[in-house]
Amino acid sequence: MMAKANPVDAQLKRLEELVNEPDSEAAHAELRSAMRATSNLVVAKTAEIIGDRELTGFTDELKALWSPLCSEPERDRGCTAKAAILDAFARLGFDDPDFCLAGMKYVQIDPGWPSSDTAVNVRGGSAALLARSWKIGVNDKLIAMTELLADPERVARVHAVNAIADIGHESVIPLLRVKAQCGDAKVEVTGTCFSALLRLRPEESVSFVARFLRHSDEQLFCEAAAALGECGRPDAIHILIETWKRTDDRDLQESLLVSLGLSRHSAAVDFLISVLMSAPNSSEAALRALAPNRFYTDIRQRIQTAVEATKNGRLRAIFNELFPTNS
Repeated sequence: MMAKANPVDAQLKRLEELVNEPDSEAAHAELRSAMRATSNLVVAKTAEIIGDRELTGFTDELKALWSPLCSEPERDRGCTAKAAILDAFARLGFDDPDFCLAGMKYVQIDPGWPSSDTAVNVRGGSAALLARSWKIGVNDKLIAMTELLADPERVARVHAVNAIADIGHESVIPLLRVKAQCGDAKVEVTGTCFSALLRLRPEESVSFVARFLRHSDEQLFCEAAAALGECGRPDAIHILIETWKRTDDRDLQESLLVSLGLSRHSAAVDFLISVLMSAPNSSEAALRALAPNRFYTDIRQRIQTAVEATKNGRLRAIFNELFPTNS
């Protein structure tokens, strides 16, 4: 006997087909029908399509779905549909501070072993929407986001830092600095503060973040190094290079090389190639750090020339693995 088709799979397949069809009244009618589906996966996919196509006429209908999904959490285990609706709202320019403030406090403990709060992306997505709102002042935004900065869930705290940075106002700088200096139980949160500060005010933040390269916590050291590498500023690259020269710790040296590789800055590339050629204990790490440059023909050629000059078969094998000819 042939197995009975799963109706949810059929609905999702039809929505995938709908993605490639032009907008029309018939397509909109199918989306409205899918929004009423009992499956949160179908609702989530529908919201994704609405957001991708920026169908602003569906904003009120998406908002109408919200309260039932929150009051009956069993309808949306994992908050999949609610997170998709928030993503759609971000694309649709949705601006409702009260909605966002409520979303930033939403908690959903789904059953399991152990049970878990699956609403962290709901709180984070609501904060991201609030950051873009024109209907609420900066101070009120910061008060709400400071509460989220103390959320028990790591992911929510990361979202809070990014939302604070998205406000884009200079008044957020002191708060992010204080959070970085006070630290967090999860070093990723502090690292997100570093990256945010370097985006918002790079001229002053390079020296601030560089202080953490002298910290005894190796994870914090690595977060600071990565943030400095990613910002790509010449002064940040210089600091990373000088720090590499001063440290004798092989693990920290490797972290610094990886961070330099993140920058793609010409000074970083030059230094990594020099390490590849002249520091046998670090040559493999330097070559791996150079891998993001494999799509740049001129840099790739320089790296290949350097590898060949070392006459090191191990380095040649790593190069062939990381820099395939079809890349």
